[in-house]
Amino acid sequence: MVEKSDWPLIGMTVEEAAEALRVHPKTVRAAIREGSLPARKVGVGWRISPAAVDAWLASGNAKAEATDE
Repeated sequence: MVEKSDWPLIGMTVEEAAEALRVHPKTVRAAIREGSLPARKVGVGWRISPAAVDAWLASGNAKAEATDE
């Protein structure tokens, strides 16, 4: 059986992405809602690719930060 620690990080939760970016989870949700941060709904939560977080940060799109905090 594969140990959990061996699993690659496939998708971050909103809270994990917010923690990584050092912003409020509302900022991440706003970016998802406006379409600037790609995410997929899985069950009752969202999953965000770490690469998508990197690309969003590199894009310099601060619009979500200004609208939701």
